[in-house]
Amino acid sequence: MFTRLTIGTVCLLATTASASADILWGVNGHPITAYPGIGIERQLDFLKDLGMKSYRINISDAGRASDLAVLVKEGKERGIDILPVIIPGDIDLDKESAEELYDKAHELAVTLGSQFKDDIRVWELGNEMENYAIIKPCEKRDDGSQYPCEWGPAGGVGSLEYYGPRWAKVSAVLKGLSDGMTAVDPQIRKAIGTAGWGHVGAFERMRQDGIKWDVSVWHMYGEDPEWALKKLAEYGQPIWVTEFNNPYGSQRSEQQQAEGLKQAMMRLKELQGEYKVEAAHVYELLDETYWAPSFEAYMGLIRLIAKSDGGWIIGEPKPAYIAVREFIRGQRPTPRPRRDCDPAQSGISTPLSVRQASFAFCLVLGRKGDTETMKRWVEALESDETNVTTMMLTLMRSDEFNRRYAAFGLTDRAYVGFLYQLLLGRPADEYGLDTYAKHLSGGTMTREHVALGIILSSEFQSKYAANLDVNSVTSLPPG
Repeated sequence: MFTRLTIGTVCLLATTASASADILWGVNGHPITAYPGIGIERQLDFLKDLGMKSYRINISDAGRASDLAVLVKEGKERGIDILPVIIPGDIDLDKESAEELYDKAHELAVTLGSQFKDDIRVWELGNEMENYAIIKPCEKRDDGSQYPCEWGPAGGVGSLEYYGPRWAKVSAVLKGLSDGMTAVDPQIRKAIGTAGWGHVGAFERMRQDGIKWDVSVWHMYGEDPEWALKKLAEYGQPIWVTEFNNPYGSQRSEQQQAEGLKQAMMRLKELQGEYKVEAAHVYELLDETYWAPSFEAYMGLIRLIAKSDGGWIIGEPKPAYIAVREFIRGQRPTPRPRRDCDPAQSGISTPLSVRQASFAFCLVLGRKGDTETMKRWVEALESDETNVTTMMLTLMRSDEFNRRYAAFGLTDRAYVGFLYQLLLGRPADEYGLDTYAKHLSGGTMTREHVALGIILSSEFQSKYAANLDVNSVTSLPPG
């Protein structure tokens, strides 16, 4: 499915996982090429919340290496490896010769592999490239026979179900990528495979062409994969299912997507030991709303909402997100505020700026601020560089807050309920819960807007009046 994105726009375990080890779960995303405005940090935070260890991403040219470097760095901080899929972006399979294609692919692999050889030890080379070579009606097979004109495109099961002249170009790209990565370091693992479905014949053609690979890649969208995994296992390499999801994602039903993903994960676990299934990546993290009405707009675990300025904001985790997280990590406990201080406590004789800084730390992070950090915030409050409302919102964006509660992984209604407990110390009333959730699902408010609305409410301002400058804000009702 990366192919369409390229038109429109890890360092993984280096040793073979034992049969008794769990599958390395991961997810696909397009942080380099899609959804501007969605920070890679938050994308990786979602992976960590899901319990995943690998982010499969596409890269098409060496000019985006700096973006990949940021991904690797941020991933390391969260214990997440990056699995780049090299999809050469400057090649033309129709017009360029096999020699030209090989040279370009080889150069790209050497460039990227050399830069990241200490950080990325597994690369996926190409994505569903065999689709280009599937034999069509009336074309000649390699054995000289004609593929029947009355049939549709071949299923790709046998090695003769690929058109020789087109396959030669696909093979040139894959061999160039493989040889290039081997030239950088023979120990780098090279993952190569197909789009799934029936396309096992491409593996035999790769073997015949002398293409070297260390991991056999398969994609899976609803069909039982055992027959294909059995065939792939004959090549002696471990198997990574680098794309899988419920067919059509959530286009037909969000609950159907959740159930389909759960069943697929259970099936992969059942087949893991017999066929050396090392890793599996859900396709994909975020909906690609811009592909609507195509099903490709609904493949994500999380909604993606369009902004009026042409950008994007992250929406609500879908039922599929919850199902995947529960499969990997178990049921999520409901987050509740945890504090070793009392935000309502105030020292009337203490300067307002000190009271406000202490209050914000206690309310949001559940602790007292350290001396140096408090000093900086107090100075900022006294100089009017910030105010207590902005300070609270800033602390809610912090890594510490995210680590403490991981509330970004909650559904909209659960998140609103959590904010009521955090900021008002009570359950959300139905009116406030329904109103905020409706605005969030419609994209007319962000989660930070909800927090701001509660903070500016008369209830909040009255509850914490002793620690707030109540004359400096406009009070709004929490609902």
